[in-house]
Amino acid sequence: MIVVDDAAARWIRELDRFIHLKSLLLIHGNVLDLVSYQIENNGHNYWTEGNLAHFFERYLMQLDYSVVGLYDPLDGLSFPKPEMESSFDKIIGGERSKAEIRRGQSSSEMADATPVLHDMAKAMANREQPCAFVVNFASRLSSSPEHLSRQEQALFTRILKASLESNIVVDENQRWNNVIILVCDKINDLPAFLFLNNPRSRSLYLDKPGINERSRFLSSNFQSFYASQSQSELSKDLPGLFSALTEGFTYYEMLSLVGMSLREQIPLDNLKLLIERFKYGIIESDWDKLDRARLERAEQMVTDRIKGQDAAIVRLLEIIKRAKIGLEAGSAQKSQRPRGVLFFAGPTGVGKTEMAKGLAELLFGQEERLIRFDMSEYAAAHADQKLLGAPPGYVGYEEGGKLTNAIKQQPFSVLLFDEIEKAHGSIFDKFLQILDDGRLTDGKGETVYFSECIIIFTSNLGTFALNDDNRKTALVSSEQPYSQVKETILGAIRHHFNQVLGRPEILNRFGENFVVFDFIRPPVDELIVDRLVGQLCSSLKEQYGIEFQVSDSVYQTLYQLSKGYLEHGGRGVRNMIDAALINPLATALFDSNYEKNQQQASQAVIKQLQAMGDKQSQRFNLQLEFTE
Repeated sequence: MIVVDDAAARWIRELDRFIHLKSLLLIHGNVLDLVSYQIENNGHNYWTEGNLAHFFERYLMQLDYSVVGLYDPLDGLSFPKPEMESSFDKIIGGERSKAEIRRGQSSSEMADATPVLHDMAKAMANREQPCAFVVNFASRLSSSPEHLSRQEQALFTRILKASLESNIVVDENQRWNNVIILVCDKINDLPAFLFLNNPRSRSLYLDKPGINERSRFLSSNFQSFYASQSQSELSKDLPGLFSALTEGFTYYEMLSLVGMSLREQIPLDNLKLLIERFKYGIIESDWDKLDRARLERAEQMVTDRIKGQDAAIVRLLEIIKRAKIGLEAGSAQKSQRPRGVLFFAGPTGVGKTEMAKGLAELLFGQEERLIRFDMSEYAAAHADQKLLGAPPGYVGYEEGGKLTNAIKQQPFSVLLFDEIEKAHGSIFDKFLQILDDGRLTDGKGETVYFSECIIIFTSNLGTFALNDDNRKTALVSSEQPYSQVKETILGAIRHHFNQVLGRPEILNRFGENFVVFDFIRPPVDELIVDRLVGQLCSSLKEQYGIEFQVSDSVYQTLYQLSKGYLEHGGRGVRNMIDAALINPLATALFDSNYEKNQQQASQAVIKQLQAMGDKQSQRFNLQLEFTE
C-alpha cells in the first residue's frame, strides 16, 4: 500500500487531494525520472523507486478504480488486469474501436490515438464504474502545440470534452471522479485551451529530488553501497554531505551512484571521490594535484607577469588560496558553487586578460586551461543557444553548446567571460544558475558542472561613455588617483546592472569579488618594456642563435616612446615594441635569408642584420646591436 503522508513528495500529496476533485490532471516536469514513494507492508514502511507509469498503476488500483487504463502513443491502451479490460469493453458498448491498439504492426509506427480517446470519453461519462486513464508521453501527441493539425486539434478537443462531460461514480461507501491523467515533459507541450479557464483541470509539477529527498535516499539505500552491507547505521554527517554534493541529481542518477560504488569499489567513506568520478569522469582532482610550493611562489610568479596591479594581485591570491582549500561560508565544504568568482574591471590594456592567463598557468600548468568567451559574440537574441546548444529539433542541436562542451572536456579550468556588458540579457539568467548552483543543463538535457572552475568576468564599464554623436568620452584618466578611478568604475557597474539592465540580483551574485585595475602609470610602463624586450632577446637566442643586445640609450628611447602609448595600457606598449623592434628585426631576418634554428650566425649575416635593422628603426632613433 502506498503511504501518502507529510513525508511524501509534494506532487504526490497534491495528487491525492485533487484526484477526488478534478477530471483532468496534467503531470509535468521530471517525468522521465524514477519516482520515490513509501510503501506500507505488514506494519512496516519502506521507500522504493520505480517508473511513473508503475506508480500510477499501483496508486489508482489502491483507490479501487474499477478500470485503470494505461495509454501511450506507441503501444496503445493496456490494463493491469484482464477483468479491467472486460469492464472497459462493457462500458463502451461491448466492442472497442478496431484501430485502437494496432497490435502486430511495426513498433515504429504510431498508433492512431483518436479512436482510443473516443472510447475513453465514453468511459469517462459513465456513472456505474469508476475509470481512470493515464496517457503517458502526452508531449508526443503533437509536433507543435501552437500549430496543431486538424487531426491533432480534434484529438485534444476530445480530451477537453471528455473532462467536461466526466461523471462522478458513487456507491454507499465511496465517491470517485472519472479522471484522465496526461503526463508531459512541459506544460506548454500541450495546447493551452486544455487547461485555461477549465475548472476541471489541475496541473501538478514533478520536481527533481530536493535536499530532504536526497538525504532520505541515502538513509534508505546506504546498505546497497560498496562495503556498507554489514553496517546497521549510517554516519550522521553523510546524509547532509550526500545531499549537498548531489544537488540537481535525479533518482536515477542517485541509483547510478550505487552501481558505480559497487563496480569501482568506492565506499561511502570516500563519497566526494565517488560523486566527482560520476560528474567528471576523473579519478583524481586537479585541485588535489596542486603543488603547495608552487602556490607559495604564486605572488612572485604573478607579479613577474603582471606589472602595476598590486590590488588585483592581492585579491587574486585570496581566491587561489580559498579555491585550493575549497571553503565556502556556512557550507562545511559542501558547496557546489564554482571554486572562485572574480569580476575584473578597468581600462583596456591594463592586464585583465593577461591576469586570467597567468592564473590558468599557475593553477594548471598551461595557459590553454583558460577557456575564453568574447561576449560581444553573444549580443543577439537567442545567443545563449551558442553557449548551451540549440533546443531539440533546431539546427545544430546535436552539436551542443560551446560553453557546455568545453566544460565537459575540461571541468578543471579557468573560465573567462570577456566584456560581459556586451552580452544579451538572456545570457545573465544562465550566469545566475552557474553562480548559484554550479551547474547547467545543455540543449541535449545533459547536466554540466562548474563546481571545479574559477570564473572570471571582465568589463570596461565606467571607463568611457558614448556622447550624442556616438563618440567615446573618457570618464576616468591616468591623471586621477586610483581611489577616484575605482569609485567611478564601481559606480558605473552598479548603475549598469541596477538601472540599465534592471537586474540587481546579478550584481549581488558577484558580491565583493570586484577587482578594479588601475591605469598603467610611470614607472610601470618601464617594467613592461623591460619584460617585453627581455622576452624578445630570449626568443632570438632560442630560435635563431642570435645575441640581441639593447643598450641603455635604446632602453631610454623605448621608455620615452612608451609614455606616448599609455592611453592603450600595456597593449599600447606592446604595439610600440612591435613597431620599434620586432618589425625591423623580422624584416631584416627575412631579407637576409637567415634560417630558423641555425646554430651560429656568420659575421656577414650579423652585419647585414645590423644594416637592415638600423635602416628599419631610423624613425625611432634606435641603434640595434647584434653579436654572434
